[in-house]
Amino acid sequence: MPLKYLLAILNYHLGRARYLLIHIPKNAGVAIKNVPSLRGWCINADPYFHVSRAYTREVAAAMHARGEHHGFQHARLRDIHPSVRARLQPVAIIRNPWARVVSRFRFGRTAVAQGRLPENYLATSFEGFLEERSRYGGEPFFWHRVIRGWYPQLDYVTDASDRVAAHLLRFEHLDDESMRYFGLSTPPRKRNVSTAMSQDWRGFYTARTIEIVADWYKRDIAAFGFDFDTAARRGTYFTDAAARGPTSALTGGALALPSGA
Repeated sequence: MPLKYLLAILNYHLGRARYLLIHIPKNAGVAIKNVPSLRGWCINADPYFHVSRAYTREVAAAMHARGEHHGFQHARLRDIHPSVRARLQPVAIIRNPWARVVSRFRFGRTAVAQGRLPENYLATSFEGFLEERSRYGGEPFFWHRVIRGWYPQLDYVTDASDRVAAHLLRFEHLDDESMRYFGLSTPPRKRNVSTAMSQDWRGFYTARTIEIVADWYKRDIAAFGFDFDTAARRGTYFTDAAARGPTSALTGGALALPSGA
């Protein structure tokens, strides 16, 4: 077992860990993981914290059969053991669904260009990539996949009763919201940023493809109030702050990090 996994388990049992990161693919989860002052305070969805060993084995077997990396840390909230969910505050980052689809496509094509994936792993055109949703959209355990995962973001942050049970920050306001939420002195440094980012993601779309994504992710759009070119406008930690009222760290808000963090 890697040392970082052992440290996460130790921090959990010693009571130092306060947050559980639900890492929705291509939503800046790596940036949060790499914040030095959050190490030990924020743990990932490692196999030790999964709902059962059987679940972890099933994911591993399914990914192996498809020649995919296991992607264990992309487990959804409902895939985490109830005792972990009760002890830690789940937190996730959500993103405009149209922008996120483009990010996944760019990430995949960059990986192909760099020789990390075979040429036929995903379509060469954005329109062709969108058509792959019908092939992979309902594939069991593919919420663990970055490029081939077409599950809505809502699936990652809801419990068995379909209730949103995580604090949600917005990708588009990550610098400000992560600093306020976690009490950081500097914003996270974004990682895994796809190449060719100078091209505006909006330019990938036509009226037809805008509607394709709108229909596919209609649950996310309804829950969080997305428009084509906006961040979430409801259902997140800071958009709903006025209704929630002032609260403390583990029920919402910044923790006092150790001195020097």
